[in-house]
Amino acid sequence: MEMRKENNVIGDTIITKKLSSGMKCYIIPKNGYGEKMAVLCTKFGSNDIVYRRPTEEQKHDMPLGTAHFIEHKLFEQSWGDAFTAFSKQSATANAFTDFQKTAYYFSCQKNFELNLKLLLSFVQHTHFTQQSTEQEKKIIASEITMYQDEPSWIVFFNLLENMYHNHTVKNPIAGTVNSIQQVTKEILQKSYEAYYTPENFCLVCAGDIQSDEVLEIADKIMKPTNGHRAVSLFEKEPESVVKQYCEKNMSLVEPIFQIGFKQKPLEESKNLKQIYLMRMAMDILAGESSPFFEQAYQKQWIQQTVDCEFFSGDGYAFTAFSATGKYAEKTAELLLKEIEKIQKEGISQEVFERAKNKQVGRMVRGFNSIYAICMSQLELALKNRDLFDGFHTLKSIKKEEIQRVFQKDFLENNMTISVVK
Repeated sequence: MEMRKENNVIGDTIITKKLSSGMKCYIIPKNGYGEKMAVLCTKFGSNDIVYRRPTEEQKHDMPLGTAHFIEHKLFEQSWGDAFTAFSKQSATANAFTDFQKTAYYFSCQKNFELNLKLLLSFVQHTHFTQQSTEQEKKIIASEITMYQDEPSWIVFFNLLENMYHNHTVKNPIAGTVNSIQQVTKEILQKSYEAYYTPENFCLVCAGDIQSDEVLEIADKIMKPTNGHRAVSLFEKEPESVVKQYCEKNMSLVEPIFQIGFKQKPLEESKNLKQIYLMRMAMDILAGESSPFFEQAYQKQWIQQTVDCEFFSGDGYAFTAFSATGKYAEKTAELLLKEIEKIQKEGISQEVFERAKNKQVGRMVRGFNSIYAICMSQLELALKNRDLFDGFHTLKSIKKEEIQRVFQKDFLENNMTISVVK
């Protein structure tokens, strides 16, 4: 059934529909905008390396990096290269894999319907050969080696290794040089068939487009479901961290570090509010107007603003504070003192309102960017929610909820530090 939502504050409309194939579509028309964009996503990311299909009892294991490997190979079709085809149709195309998903997208100013047909078609077909699979291993191995020389990448995944005992979120998205050597064309095909099913897909489109045309094209091209979508399996993860400190020497002029807090993941129904609560709490704690940032900057313990991010998904949730400076441990101690102060004294209504208005303003500004609309809706689509659900959830947050976050989610025992110097 097609649903149409309108938001009087933002002045936009979202059309959602679940097609007969099982794929969910989210369409955000933006009349008068030059750019048009479509994103097709499957809920299959680097975390998904053990799965079971509904018709089978046995478990299947994949080498680390399989989802990313498929992303690389899917553009290579029996008829040629999909990147080149998009370019000939005046579109720019790309793809990415993260912990939870693989997404393929294009943007254009003309030929939107033609490019949409190409996107929906090539993602549903594979052309894995032994020769091309072996060739791709060299390309991906080179990419992995490049990441191993990137300090910001190293500091982040070292932080995750500090946090997680068992969960696959601690593993690098592209896998390792050794793990990708285990990939075969048969593994690629089996993994593809397990996760690239219509009910595991979602389509997000935005721009000066006609929703009826988009839905008609998608309904015609998407294959019917076979009902065999894989279910990912994860080991039980302790609440404790593995260790609270690690460092790596890369001979940097200025060290970089991340301070992380491992949190308890919530079930999907509560996860949306958790995201906005954590974003607000992190801004209150370490944003540019926070007492912590002012003190750390004046002491010259950090050199610039602190980058604050919250990550969550099936079986994991954590916050990461990223900074540049020579005094990671002193900075972490200062952060803990500020957390303790907030736990004892609470936050003022003024601070709460400022943090909330900042998040609302950021969300509203995002509705002026076709790319931001598509990527934000994509994240929400994985939770079967839309941008307006996000907007109303954020607006409903109360100060007491933020204060509870400081009481239960920023605990010293679950804090860990990763340094690259």
